[in-house]
Amino acid sequence: MQYGTPPGSLLRLKAGFASLAFYSLLLTTPCKAEIAEFENTGTLTSARTGHTATLLPEGKVLAAGGQNTDSGTLNSAELYDSADRTWAVSGSMITSRTAHTATLLPDGTVLVAGGDHSFQTSVTAELYDPATETWTATGSLNGARRSHTATLLPNGLVLVAGGVYDDFGYGFFSLDTAELYDPATGTWMLTESLPTARSGHTATLLPDGNVLVAGGGNFDSVFGGDLLASAELYDPAAGTWSTTGNLNGVRSGHTATTLSDGKLLVAGGLDDNGFVSTAEVYDPGTKTWTTTGNLITARGYHTATLLSDGEVLVVGGENSDGFIASAELYNPESGTWSATATLNTARAFQSATLLPDSSVLIAGGIDSTTGGPLLESTELYVQSATLLNISTRLSVQTGDNVMIGGFIVTGTGSQAVIVRGLGPSLGVTASLSDPIIELHDSTGALLATNDNWKDDANQQQVVNSGLGPTNELESALWTMINPGAYTVILKGKSDGTGVGLVEVYQVGEGSDAQLANISTRGLVQTDDNVLIGGVIVGSGTGDDSANVLIRALGPTVPVAGTLSDPTLELHDSSGTLIDSNDDWKTRADGSSQQAEIEATTIPPNDDLESALLETLSPGNYTAIVRGKDNRVGVGMVEIYNFP
Repeated sequence: MQYGTPPGSLLRLKAGFASLAFYSLLLTTPCKAEIAEFENTGTLTSARTGHTATLLPEGKVLAAGGQNTDSGTLNSAELYDSADRTWAVSGSMITSRTAHTATLLPDGTVLVAGGDHSFQTSVTAELYDPATETWTATGSLNGARRSHTATLLPNGLVLVAGGVYDDFGYGFFSLDTAELYDPATGTWMLTESLPTARSGHTATLLPDGNVLVAGGGNFDSVFGGDLLASAELYDPAAGTWSTTGNLNGVRSGHTATTLSDGKLLVAGGLDDNGFVSTAEVYDPGTKTWTTTGNLITARGYHTATLLSDGEVLVVGGENSDGFIASAELYNPESGTWSATATLNTARAFQSATLLPDSSVLIAGGIDSTTGGPLLESTELYVQSATLLNISTRLSVQTGDNVMIGGFIVTGTGSQAVIVRGLGPSLGVTASLSDPIIELHDSTGALLATNDNWKDDANQQQVVNSGLGPTNELESALWTMINPGAYTVILKGKSDGTGVGLVEVYQVGEGSDAQLANISTRGLVQTDDNVLIGGVIVGSGTGDDSANVLIRALGPTVPVAGTLSDPTLELHDSSGTLIDSNDDWKTRADGSSQQAEIEATTIPPNDDLESALLETLSPGNYTAIVRGKDNRVGVGMVEIYNFP
């Protein structure tokens, strides 16, 4: 049996700790588990920065070249295997190089071009074959360059644009030249030059097949140079460049990320006054830039990665305070940034690669405010599997035996939620004929209440969400709330009794605020009137599973008439019993689970209470709390998610 499944992805009910707010039914208050974290993973065989990182078709990551304080410019390459989280040496490049580009070609080989080699800008290019882990020379560029961009076009050609020509002892100059690599012939051909010479810019393939080049600088070691606000479009069909809308300010050392809707997010970098926190979005339809929310931390030389959920992860970098360990997430729907996990090692000039399991591999770079040392450490950004909508069904009585649910909103911004109280539509006998819901804050103050959902002042928002109850006597309310603890009370109109269901949904993603899990208290009876909690585990990264602790409490609930000996069952979406527990220290097979549950720091406080510690794959689950030997009394179900 499963209750309260949300339509689509309206709700992302993040893990945390349970609370019943001013009813004080929670006996412990553990620290909230991190939803995301950086985990140290395999160490590079060579410390490096200024390298490239390419995700290969088989799922491994190729790190090539770069610079090492001991060896100078590197020709070495290595492979990261996400299955065992290790790096292994691969075939070395023919030419050592740093500040080069690497492009995955349609045939699965990797094209490396240009860069610095022994203090001179390179004109060479070579190909990596993943099948043999070897490099072979290919046609040379028409002009030597480093700090350029390379973009795979829809027609299979590779566009290389701009960069710097740096001949040691003779100065350096930003380039306006551009050329195309043809994998079929292994040759380069010049195409129309950029309107403005530039390096340190970004180049992004847009959904219409054009390439947008933005920002950077036009430098000349003799005459100096300027940072740029200009942007230009390359049309592969015509082989020509045209100017487009300017950025709202000059910037270099920034990142550019294509969002899920085809727009382009540019974030951070430097302007004429130093590192910036500003960000802006380019709309290919109007060819204009619009400012969006500022980064929490000004930074440049960071990385930006589009995650599978549509958010953008910005990691590390440098600012006037030194190298940065913090990371943050951009929400395209709200145009805002929120803090996420912190790197184990502050770093800039690192690489970032989105892996097939949706985790992000951060590799190498530079640490410390002195510009060294170079790093051989690598880290994985992983997100815990989330607990989605948690709804609870119970026989709702009167007085202290109404249904009481608690939840916590975490984060820094306000969040829209929908609370529903269902009865007639449940399709069970003796359902609650006319449910009423109340929402209280942690002080007990009444924030909102609803009897019949169509009478609510925000009824249209409920309709727009697709969460309108099917029976007009059922209750639903939409409201904006700030982070904190809240209590939901579900009762019957005119002291009516019967089976009811309470649900809390987070609607949209208007801020970094997230719902923490629900705990529910009520009178546990027998047969269909036991306490039933529906749980949905959503996707995370890594092994994509959730480590879940479920507790069934009775004796320690601080009210009269408690359930003296609660039992707990966990079922999957087909109703199959996954596991069960009577007394929490012992598993159903008689073995001890005391140490594992005590390690969570929130074991039940009475030996007769029940608990299950499970690793659950994404899907729907049902937790059932009963009284042993058909005992009745007030009981409580809680669900915690640990990363």
